Amino acid sequence: MCLAIPGKIIKIDGDTATIDYDGITKTAKITLITPKIGDHVLVHAGFAIEILKNKEKTNKLLENINDNK
Repeated sequence: MCLAIPGKIIKIDGDTATIDYDGITKTAKITLITPKIGDHVLVHAGFAIEILKNKEKTNKLLENINDNK
């Protein structure tokens, strides 16, 4: 089973983005997608693999994750 984590892109530098995971920042490669700063993405194994397009669903997903911490 694979696990992808949602986060928000806060900085892009070439083919690497800084992703904010609710206050924790890490970098991920963005060679598989073409995101913009502010996009919410799913990250797996150090690669952003999908741009989350529906902001309401993304926010609900992040709320559910935070509620289960």
